[in-house]
Amino acid sequence: MQYRLMNDYSADWPFWGGKGGAGLCADGDLALPVETAIAVRAWASQFNALFDWQHGWPSAAIAAAHAEEGRRLYDEVKSALPGDEVVLQYWERTYREGP
Repeated sequence: MQYRLMNDYSADWPFWGGKGGAGLCADGDLALPVETAIAVRAWASQFNALFDWQHGWPSAAIAAAHAEEGRRLYDEVKSALPGDEVVLQYWERTYREGP
């Protein structure tokens, strides 16, 4: 199976591809350890709560921390799904500058 780990607005489970092809995966499409699934949901929740479609992240520090967590989760997911192809598609790099 091929999956993309990618945030998108209102996606609580940020996986795309899988059985249905290019669309958003259903909750049960990936057999991840419970701890990893919880962390992935928290990562997506942070995106939905803090990333503004016009202005990006509230700060460079939050943007960097979110990107770093995405890379960490990507490694965890890849390890949990050794027979599948997993790609991290991280596009949300914009952040607000200044106060």
